[in-house]
Amino acid sequence: MATSDSYNNFSVFLELQRRNEIGGDRAVNRIPLFVTEIGINTSKTVPTLPVPFASMATGKSETLAFDMGIANKAINLTGTLLNQRISKDTGEGSASAKERILTPFEMAQLIHSYVDSSAAQDDQSMNKLIILMPSRIDTNFEYHESHNPGSGLIGTETKDITDLPLIPFTYENRRYDERFKRAANDFIDSTTGVSDLIDISPLSAFSDVSEVDEITGMSGFIRSFNTTFSGEQANAVPFTLEFEVAKVLAENPINNM
Repeated sequence: MATSDSYNNFSVFLELQRRNEIGGDRAVNRIPLFVTEIGINTSKTVPTLPVPFASMATGKSETLAFDMGIANKAINLTGTLLNQRISKDTGEGSASAKERILTPFEMAQLIHSYVDSSAAQDDQSMNKLIILMPSRIDTNFEYHESHNPGSGLIGTETKDITDLPLIPFTYENRRYDERFKRAANDFIDSTTGVSDLIDISPLSAFSDVSEVDEITGMSGFIRSFNTTFSGEQANAVPFTLEFEVAKVLAENPINNM
């Protein structure tokens, strides 16, 4: 029986909200996806205002743009569901941890039902997308030193891409590029005594995933999930998935009773 175990280097995962509460092994409450194509779309919204009579004075028209930091971020995945091993834990005790192999059709049904659920259901809400990619540069814009033992920072620059450490794709900025935040925190600290008021990018966003406890991913929600059942592919189900990056406001009052 062909299973997803044949693809032991999954690079894309959907993470269930329950993992935020109980953590666990890398596979627990994560659904691996065999993805053949990833589309990433960042669409910025910038209101504009044409300046009346500008060309009368200068000979050319002018438009003012108001960059208010608004953008829509969407990830589109295309891939195939296989006979896949899933590890789940509802956090109700040792007996609640289960690992099972699902058929491609069961995988499709499972994900469809989870998308149809709501963010209030911790065991069904897939609120994080993890995409791993090869990396040469860490958060300080230096080569990953840990992958050049005994040779300082030399080596990662020329390593084959297949030998590079994996980091998650996120919309975080490297700390090297966060001069504004550092300056703002220094000013606030010097005037109020409050340190690190503005959060800086987490180190885990640009660290080798093998060296961190939890993988930084992209939080959000699945906007659409499409599958096709075909008699010609009895052991596989093609799918497309659209994930929108967002901060989902959700609180299950029943969980707090």
